[in-house]
Amino acid sequence: MESEFSTKPNPSTTNPPSLKETESQFEMNLLASTLAHEIRNPLQTIRLQLDVAARGGSVTEALKVISENVKRLEAVVGRVQELSHTYVVNAEKINLRSLIESSLSSINFWLGASGILVRTHCQWEGEPLCDGDPELLQQVFLNIFMNAIQAMPKGGTLNIYLSEETEHAVIEISDTGEGFARESIKMLGTPFFTTKADGHGLGLAFCKTISLLHGGSIDFEGSSEGGAKVIVRIARQLARKEGGHHVQ
Repeated sequence: MESEFSTKPNPSTTNPPSLKETESQFEMNLLASTLAHEIRNPLQTIRLQLDVAARGGSVTEALKVISENVKRLEAVVGRVQELSHTYVVNAEKINLRSLIESSLSSINFWLGASGILVRTHCQWEGEPLCDGDPELLQQVFLNIFMNAIQAMPKGGTLNIYLSEETEHAVIEISDTGEGFARESIKMLGTPFFTTKADGHGLGLAFCKTISLLHGGSIDFEGSSEGGAKVIVRIARQLARKEGGHHVQ
Protein backbone atom coordinates (compact mmCIF):
# COMPACT_ATOMS: atom_id res chain seq x y z
CA MET A 1 0.00 0.00 0.00
CA GLU A 2 1.33 3.41 -0.94
CA SER A 3 0.33 6.51 0.94
CA GLU A 4 1.39 10.09 1.45
CA PHE A 5 1.77 11.39 4.96
CA SER A 6 2.30 15.03 6.23
CA THR A 7 45.31 -8.10 -8.95
CA LYS A 8 46.10 -11.68 -7.96
CA PRO A 9 46.10 -12.67 -4.35
CA ASN A 10 49.23 -14.02 -2.71
CA PRO A 11 48.79 -17.46 -1.19
CA SER A 12 48.72 -17.33 2.56
CA THR A 13 48.16 -19.76 5.37
CA THR A 14 46.32 -17.12 7.40
CA ASN A 15 42.83 -15.89 6.70
CA PRO A 16 42.66 -12.37 5.23
CA PRO A 17 40.84 -9.77 7.30
CA SER A 18 37.14 -9.48 6.63
CA LEU A 19 35.65 -6.35 5.11
CA LYS A 20 34.13 -5.48 8.47
CA GLU A 21 37.50 -5.85 10.21
CA THR A 22 39.18 -3.71 7.55
CA GLU A 23 36.55 -0.99 7.91
CA SER A 24 36.84 -1.09 11.70
CA GLN A 25 40.61 -0.71 11.48
CA PHE A 26 40.18 2.20 9.08
CA GLU A 27 37.79 3.91 11.48
CA MET A 28 40.12 3.33 14.44
CA ASN A 29 43.06 4.76 12.48
CA LEU A 30 41.02 7.79 11.47
CA LEU A 31 39.78 8.31 15.02
CA ALA A 32 43.33 8.11 16.42
CA SER A 33 44.62 10.53 13.79
CA THR A 34 41.81 13.01 14.32
CA LEU A 35 42.06 12.84 18.11
CA ALA A 36 45.83 13.40 17.95
CA HIS A 37 45.22 16.45 15.76
CA GLU A 38 42.56 17.80 18.14
CA ILE A 39 44.97 17.52 21.09
CA ARG A 40 48.23 18.52 19.38
CA ASN A 41 47.07 21.90 18.12
CA PRO A 42 46.11 23.46 21.48
CA LEU A 43 49.17 21.89 23.13
CA GLN A 44 51.44 23.51 20.56
CA THR A 45 49.74 26.86 21.14
CA ILE A 46 50.16 26.53 24.92
CA ARG A 47 53.83 25.65 24.50
CA LEU A 48 54.36 28.65 22.21
CA GLN A 49 52.74 31.02 24.70
CA LEU A 50 54.90 29.67 27.53
CA ASP A 51 58.00 30.31 25.41
CA VAL A 52 56.80 33.85 24.63
CA ALA A 53 56.22 34.60 28.32
CA ALA A 54 59.62 33.10 29.25
CA ARG A 55 61.28 35.46 26.76
CA GLY A 56 59.72 38.52 28.39
CA GLY A 57 56.44 38.69 26.51
CA SER A 58 53.09 39.63 28.01
CA VAL A 59 52.27 37.10 30.72
CA THR A 60 48.66 38.32 30.88
CA GLU A 61 48.13 37.75 27.15
CA ALA A 62 49.88 34.37 27.32
CA LEU A 63 47.65 33.24 30.20
CA LYS A 64 44.56 34.33 28.28
CA VAL A 65 45.53 32.27 25.22
CA ILE A 66 46.55 29.31 27.40
CA SER A 67 43.18 29.45 29.20
CA GLU A 68 41.32 29.40 25.86
CA ASN A 69 43.26 26.35 24.69
CA VAL A 70 42.77 24.53 27.99
CA LYS A 71 39.04 24.96 27.35
CA ARG A 72 39.52 23.44 23.88
CA LEU A 73 41.23 20.44 25.45
CA GLU A 74 38.43 20.10 28.01
CA ALA A 75 35.93 20.11 25.15
CA VAL A 76 37.86 17.28 23.44
CA VAL A 77 37.78 15.27 26.67
CA GLY A 78 34.04 15.91 26.92
CA ARG A 79 33.47 14.62 23.41
CA VAL A 80 35.52 11.49 24.14
CA GLN A 81 33.41 10.87 27.23
CA GLU A 82 30.25 11.31 25.18
CA LEU A 83 31.61 8.85 22.62
CA SER A 84 32.14 6.22 25.34
CA HIS A 85 28.55 6.55 26.59
CA THR A 86 26.64 3.28 26.89
CA TYR A 87 23.19 3.43 25.31
CA VAL A 88 20.32 1.24 26.41
CA VAL A 89 17.48 0.54 24.00
CA ASN A 90 14.14 0.40 25.74
CA ALA A 91 12.31 -1.23 22.88
CA GLU A 92 8.58 -0.95 22.39
CA LYS A 93 6.23 -1.19 19.45
CA ILE A 94 6.36 2.14 17.62
CA ASN A 95 4.63 3.69 14.64
CA LEU A 96 7.39 5.13 12.45
CA ARG A 97 5.00 7.43 10.61
CA SER A 98 3.89 9.02 13.87
CA LEU A 99 7.45 9.24 15.18
CA ILE A 100 8.66 11.02 12.02
CA GLU A 101 5.69 13.40 12.11
CA SER A 102 6.41 14.20 15.76
CA SER A 103 10.09 14.83 14.95
CA LEU A 104 9.16 17.18 12.10
CA SER A 105 6.69 19.02 14.29
CA SER A 106 9.39 19.80 16.85
CA ILE A 107 11.55 21.55 14.23
CA ASN A 108 8.72 23.19 12.32
CA PHE A 109 10.00 26.67 13.17
CA TRP A 110 13.41 26.04 11.57
CA LEU A 111 11.85 24.41 8.54
CA GLY A 112 9.62 27.43 8.01
CA ALA A 113 12.35 29.98 8.72
CA SER A 114 14.60 28.32 6.13
CA GLY A 115 11.84 28.05 3.54
CA ILE A 116 12.06 24.27 3.33
CA LEU A 117 9.27 22.19 1.84
CA VAL A 118 8.80 18.75 3.39
CA ARG A 119 7.57 15.85 1.27
CA THR A 120 6.87 12.55 2.98
CA HIS A 121 5.87 9.27 1.40
CA CYS A 122 5.06 5.87 2.88
CA GLN A 123 4.97 2.51 1.09
CA TRP A 124 3.96 -0.05 3.69
CA GLU A 125 1.23 -2.66 4.02
CA GLY A 126 -0.83 -1.44 6.94
CA GLU A 127 0.61 0.76 9.65
CA PRO A 128 4.45 1.13 9.68
CA LEU A 129 5.04 -0.61 12.99
CA CYS A 130 8.38 -1.91 14.28
CA ASP A 131 10.31 -2.36 17.53
CA GLY A 132 12.51 0.46 18.76
CA ASP A 133 13.32 3.05 21.33
CA PRO A 134 11.27 6.11 20.38
CA GLU A 135 13.52 8.60 22.17
CA LEU A 136 16.75 7.33 20.60
CA LEU A 137 15.24 7.00 17.14
CA GLN A 138 13.70 10.45 17.31
CA GLN A 139 17.13 11.87 18.14
CA VAL A 140 18.51 10.07 15.07
CA PHE A 141 15.84 11.64 12.87
CA LEU A 142 16.32 15.07 14.40
CA ASN A 143 20.10 14.94 13.83
CA ILE A 144 19.59 14.09 10.16
CA PHE A 145 16.80 16.63 9.69
CA MET A 146 18.84 19.43 11.26
CA ASN A 147 21.82 18.56 9.05
CA ALA A 148 19.52 18.87 6.06
CA ILE A 149 18.21 22.24 7.24
CA GLN A 150 21.77 23.53 7.66
CA ALA A 151 22.58 22.32 4.13
CA MET A 152 19.69 24.37 2.69
CA PRO A 153 20.01 27.88 4.16
CA LYS A 154 18.25 29.41 1.15
CA GLY A 155 15.43 26.90 1.07
CA GLY A 156 14.87 23.60 -0.67
CA THR A 157 13.06 20.32 -0.27
CA LEU A 158 13.37 17.68 2.43
CA ASN A 159 12.16 14.30 1.16
CA ILE A 160 11.34 11.45 3.54
CA TYR A 161 10.50 8.04 2.11
CA LEU A 162 9.41 5.25 4.44
CA SER A 163 9.26 1.67 3.14
CA GLU A 164 9.44 -1.91 4.35
CA GLU A 165 11.75 -4.83 3.61
CA THR A 166 11.30 -8.37 4.85
CA GLU A 167 13.26 -7.79 8.04
CA HIS A 168 13.89 -4.06 8.09
CA ALA A 169 12.16 -0.73 8.01
CA VAL A 170 13.84 1.71 5.63
CA ILE A 171 13.81 5.47 6.10
CA GLU A 172 15.36 7.45 3.24
CA ILE A 173 15.95 11.12 3.98
CA SER A 174 17.22 13.36 1.18
CA ASP A 175 17.65 17.08 0.67
CA THR A 176 18.41 19.47 -2.18
CA GLY A 177 21.46 21.08 -0.56
CA GLU A 178 25.09 20.87 -1.62
CA GLY A 179 25.33 17.14 -0.96
CA PHE A 180 28.24 15.07 0.32
CA ALA A 181 31.73 15.41 -1.15
CA ARG A 182 32.51 12.03 -2.74
CA GLU A 183 35.79 11.68 -0.86
CA SER A 184 34.07 12.19 2.49
CA ILE A 185 31.21 9.69 2.17
CA LYS A 186 33.24 6.72 3.41
CA MET A 187 34.19 8.63 6.57
CA LEU A 188 30.75 9.93 7.50
CA GLY A 189 29.57 8.47 10.78
CA THR A 190 33.15 8.13 12.06
CA PRO A 191 33.61 9.85 15.42
CA PHE A 192 35.17 13.32 15.20
CA PHE A 193 35.02 13.42 11.39
CA THR A 194 33.08 16.47 10.24
CA THR A 195 32.75 18.63 7.15
CA LYS A 196 31.41 21.57 9.17
CA ALA A 197 33.63 24.41 10.35
CA ASP A 198 31.94 24.34 13.77
CA GLY A 199 31.05 20.64 13.85
CA HIS A 200 32.32 18.07 16.34
CA GLY A 201 31.70 14.91 14.29
CA LEU A 202 29.55 13.08 16.83
CA GLY A 203 26.03 13.62 15.45
CA LEU A 204 26.24 11.10 12.61
CA ALA A 205 28.41 8.81 14.76
CA PHE A 206 25.52 8.73 17.24
CA CYS A 207 23.07 7.98 14.41
CA LYS A 208 25.28 5.10 13.22
CA THR A 209 25.52 3.65 16.73
CA ILE A 210 21.78 3.76 17.33
CA SER A 211 21.01 2.27 13.90
CA LEU A 212 23.38 -0.63 14.58
CA LEU A 213 21.87 -1.10 18.03
CA HIS A 214 18.47 -1.40 16.38
CA GLY A 215 19.73 -4.24 14.19
CA GLY A 216 20.20 -2.01 11.18
CA SER A 217 22.60 0.30 9.40
CA ILE A 218 23.04 3.80 8.05
CA ASP A 219 24.33 4.68 4.57
CA PHE A 220 25.18 7.96 2.90
CA GLU A 221 24.71 8.72 -0.79
CA GLY A 222 24.23 11.53 -3.22
CA SER A 223 20.61 12.38 -3.92
CA SER A 224 19.10 12.21 -7.41
CA GLU A 225 18.14 15.84 -6.89
CA GLY A 226 21.76 16.85 -6.31
CA GLY A 227 21.74 16.92 -2.52
CA ALA A 228 22.49 14.38 0.17
CA LYS A 229 20.68 11.17 0.99
CA VAL A 230 20.82 9.27 4.27
CA ILE A 231 19.35 5.76 4.39
CA VAL A 232 18.52 4.39 7.82
CA ARG A 233 17.58 0.73 8.26
CA ILE A 234 16.29 -0.68 11.52
CA ALA A 235 15.09 -4.18 12.31
CA ARG A 236 11.33 -4.55 12.36
CA GLN A 237 11.62 -6.91 15.32
CA LEU A 238 14.20 -6.81 18.10
CA ALA A 239 14.98 -9.72 20.40
CA ARG A 240 13.60 -8.86 23.80
CA LYS A 241 16.19 -8.62 26.57
CA GLU A 242 15.49 -7.73 30.17
CA GLY A 243 16.98 -4.33 30.88
CA GLY A 244 17.18 -3.38 27.22
CA HIS A 245 19.93 -3.65 24.64
CA HIS A 246 23.34 -2.25 25.52
CA VAL A 247 26.03 -0.83 23.30
CA GLN A 248 29.18 1.14 23.98
